[in-house]
Amino acid sequence: MQRVVVVGSGDGGTFTANLLASELHDEIRGGLASVQLVGEHLKHPFQPGNLDIAFKGANPEKYVKDETELLREGVDFIQDPAAKIDFGAKSVTTKSGKALGYDFLVIATGAVADPSKVPGLAEGSMNFHTGGKDSQLIWEALQKFEGGTVVVAIAGTPHKCPPSPDEAAFMLDEFFRKRGIREKVKIRFLTPYPRPYPAEKISKVVEPMFQDKGIEVSTFFNVDMVDPKEHKIYSLEGETSDYDLLIAVPPHHGAEVIIDSGIGDQDGYVPTDRGTMQVVGQEGVYCIGDATNIPVSKSGVVAHLQSVVVAHNIVAKIEKSQDLLEYNGRINCPMEVGQHRAIFVSATYTSPPTDQAPSMVKYYMKRTFAMIYWQALNGSLEWIFDMFFGKTRFPLSKPPEPEKQVVMVNTAGGKANA
Repeated sequence: MQRVVVVGSGDGGTFTANLLASELHDEIRGGLASVQLVGEHLKHPFQPGNLDIAFKGANPEKYVKDETELLREGVDFIQDPAAKIDFGAKSVTTKSGKALGYDFLVIATGAVADPSKVPGLAEGSMNFHTGGKDSQLIWEALQKFEGGTVVVAIAGTPHKCPPSPDEAAFMLDEFFRKRGIREKVKIRFLTPYPRPYPAEKISKVVEPMFQDKGIEVSTFFNVDMVDPKEHKIYSLEGETSDYDLLIAVPPHHGAEVIIDSGIGDQDGYVPTDRGTMQVVGQEGVYCIGDATNIPVSKSGVVAHLQSVVVAHNIVAKIEKSQDLLEYNGRINCPMEVGQHRAIFVSATYTSPPTDQAPSMVKYYMKRTFAMIYWQALNGSLEWIFDMFFGKTRFPLSKPPEPEKQVVMVNTAGGKANA
């Protein structure tokens, strides 16, 4: 029997397990293969919904479903978080002590937003990266806010959803305009980058819009500490910013199981080949999404596209096929900019993001994706994604050539190439 274990039941892990269950359907039914998905939570969140919860007052329950409802027949879901991964023994040990042997392993443990990494940040700020409940606290605070300085700060890189800090600033501006108190509110954007958005072409779109909306920007601002009592943010460069309400993107790091197992880099991310998604030096072991150390966006779309490559290659190896694929670095993430308009930040390893005009069409495309997300996790909508993203994978023996930029596709954050 060929045993496949997927660790992590977020976007990438769930999707990979479903693809494998579909492709290995006959083998699973015949007892020749198994697919086990190891996860911590029964509830599966749609993380991009956190922005709507925080800045539009959406109900958090709208963006959550039971994990078991999202899985295909043939996936054995183990609600028991992984505590140890042992490459040498080819095993995963869960928190309860269950040992799971594997022939193929997919690591999809994500990234952890951790406000405690910056002194005073947890006590002095709010954020939408640690879940729906924390996002709802932002909405509640905004209802009571009558004027003053709201600061959106990037307190660490890389982080999940690179466009989200800029998007938060745009959504705050729109919120206060609708309330009729925008003139009473100063919105400041603190970023460690040299411009409002890390990718230069996208920043050329964002910067004039920030200026037009009166959103102040402080670049090269690396958050050092926060003083919750004095309502001050201090940077490593010696700058200080006052605030009345601080909405921060916390520092991120790899999952606890990666750190505890000693298989990650200094930040807990897994060294991964950027094409095959194979963990460096480990045959039959793959890593996808936010858990990798690959310098591309940490986003659900990236995990989705990498999952297709990994699932295909595992099935090919089980079937003794040489038809292996590589991921081309495609990233794609929408950014709302207000007034029912959005842009899409798009890139691959060989084609950087391009500038573009915000449009209502892109805004509604973003909204549509939120509606089809749950169905997309079972793999039934891949024909739509293939049309939208274009070619995102290629034969292992044939490296990609530089391509023309597609109309829409994502951001990079931190060390990302976008």
